[in-house]
Amino acid sequence: MLNIQLNELEAHELVTKVIFPVLPPKVEYSLTDFGKTLIPVIATLGKWGDDNDERLRLAILKSLETGQMTTY
Repeated sequence: MLNIQLNELEAHELVTKVIFPVLPPKVEYSLTDFGKTLIPVIATLGKWGDDNDERLRLAILKSLETGQMTTY
């Protein structure tokens, strides 16, 4: 599953992959300049989560209690 996501990120030019010819195999991923443009967006989402932590926690607990938790 992780491999699929990393391949998609690479295909969308958000990350680059370097494969090192060593044993055991070694692969490194890094953000492209295009990928780095997402950092402010992710930071904003993180701040929203921090700002709404208590409300989110209560909503999750409520959904677990009522059996309405959705899994994907």
